[in-house]
Amino acid sequence: MILRSLLSNTSSVLIAIVFALVVWVVATNEQNPTREGLFADAIPITFENRGEDLQILDPSRLIARVRIRTQEDVWQNLNGANFVVKADLGGLDAGEHQVELIAVSADPRVRITAIDPPTVQLQLEKIRQVAMTIRVRVLDEPPLGYEMKTPEVSPSRVTVIGPQNEIERVNDATVDIALRGAKTAIDREASVALHDAQGNPVQNLTVTPATVKVRIPIEQRVGYKDAAVKAVIRGNVASGYWVSDISVDPATVTLVGAPDALNQLGGFVETEPLDATGAKESITKRVRLKLPEGVSVLNANDVMLRVAVEPVLSGLTVRRPVTISETCTLPSTVSPDTVDVILSGPLPILQTLKADDVQIVVDAPRCVPGSFQSELRAVNVPAKITVESIVPATAEVNVEPTP
Repeated sequence: MILRSLLSNTSSVLIAIVFALVVWVVATNEQNPTREGLFADAIPITFENRGEDLQILDPSRLIARVRIRTQEDVWQNLNGANFVVKADLGGLDAGEHQVELIAVSADPRVRITAIDPPTVQLQLEKIRQVAMTIRVRVLDEPPLGYEMKTPEVSPSRVTVIGPQNEIERVNDATVDIALRGAKTAIDREASVALHDAQGNPVQNLTVTPATVKVRIPIEQRVGYKDAAVKAVIRGNVASGYWVSDISVDPATVTLVGAPDALNQLGGFVETEPLDATGAKESITKRVRLKLPEGVSVLNANDVMLRVAVEPVLSGLTVRRPVTISETCTLPSTVSPDTVDVILSGPLPILQTLKADDVQIVVDAPRCVPGSFQSELRAVNVPAKITVESIVPATAEVNVEPTP
């Protein structure tokens, strides 16, 4: 009787525990349900046990995705780094292979149910290494009168490593250099490019070193000489003016002639004289070059010569009477009635100022009887003349009452 009662109580307890567990599982699943599906992130494939003399053709395209099962809260915190997809290449030789994929989760709460795709097709190729001599491709010509010598490359050879079928496509290793009008030796660092027989680029190969140093000597041809152009100016500009600049375009020219005649020229050639006598403004004129017999210019035999003529800047102090403006009709006087005006500007204009140039005016601030201090101002100032100061800068205006 006691045993039967004990068994009955034990069964009741077990049933209660099971029931509670079921309730807990149901409640938990409602709050944090189990989710199964294809994980969004693509996972790059890790290749193991690949032969040292083998290389996978275009491995970047080989990716996989995994189908997983886990709780919703775990899923939300997953990313591609939580998974590894592997392919074992042990024992495989060069050629095309279909390899099974294995996926592993770093989180034990995540179960991987499938891999998409379950296998991957790949091409294994023998790795080959060759040494190639670098060829310099010059993209343009040196200037007229100059010649390019044989380019120098350091190092002169590079090592090319990669799949055999790609190596076999390579026809040459080149560096491209543009002279861009250089008249002296060029020293540059350039990247090495690989091309096939049709000139198309060959990629997926490793070039060591990837860049090389290139020197291209450029020298002037015999019978050619660069010379500076020296402008010859005759006469003096007008009084009160000065020559602020002399320029020629082009500043240098390339001469052609016998070496002895060119050597006697020195480093410059003169222009025909330009007469600037009495000039009051800039002169721009095309003038010919003075060349000895047997010497000519590679291009045009004249240059554009510009002589910049500007007035001499100077200063002048003049004394001027102070005039009360007509804004006030009441009788008024001003003190002081004359002031000194300091001017600056072109000397020719300063030397020809007339008495009515630069007048000084004072305003009566309030047209009511009394005394007021007011600032002086200059009017009728010629163009290009600047009033630096008026001494004194203010005057006293006395407005008298109406008689």
